[in-house]
Amino acid sequence: MLKDWWAALLALLFPQRCPACHAWAEGTGWCSTCIAQVAKPRQVALALHNLRWLDECLTVTDYTGPVQRLIRDMKFRRMTRQATKLSQLLDYAIVCGRYADIDIIVAVPLHAERIKERGFNQTALVFKPWAARQKLIWTEALDRTRPTVPQWELTLKERRKNIKGAFAVTRPELVTGKHILLVDDIFTSGLTMEECAKVLKQAGAVTVKGLALASGAP
Repeated sequence: MLKDWWAALLALLFPQRCPACHAWAEGTGWCSTCIAQVAKPRQVALALHNLRWLDECLTVTDYTGPVQRLIRDMKFRRMTRQATKLSQLLDYAIVCGRYADIDIIVAVPLHAERIKERGFNQTALVFKPWAARQKLIWTEALDRTRPTVPQWELTLKERRKNIKGAFAVTRPELVTGKHILLVDDIFTSGLTMEECAKVLKQAGAVTVKGLALASGAP
């Protein structure tokens, strides 16, 4: 109760501007018109991307405009406060109870060197608060075993080689027999999530559904 009261007081004293139109906004920090335009949940056609380990994948919005700016602010300018606005897009776009069949939620991990450099995993900052609101169990079960080049810099062939064998399940007992929601900030070719889904299923996961904040796919 006290936490809710304090949040309401802060929102009153320090109102936010919508990241899309920059008008003063309440609640989510987005104005109602812009969030309705920005939130574009859609199912990925897995067959078109030749993905076979993922059981399904939903993307919430496009990697353009204000969403692209907010993600870049986090990743390259260390503006972690932008995670709140991105997390609120998940609340708006995803129907409550959609993932009622999920046992645990697992984020695509960064390599330890990247974590040390950046100080955080932006995917966790965006999705972990949403997972708590949805009462989904956040689980650290994946490790990126070697550094990789950012996928967007590479051709499709290079991406496959870059990401192959880059992930390992750290605690198989946490994923065996589980229905898993795998989350990431950006979906482009889907190869990163596919590789994660592969090792999760090889470790005993029953299903692996993907959820990405933004789609950079054509």
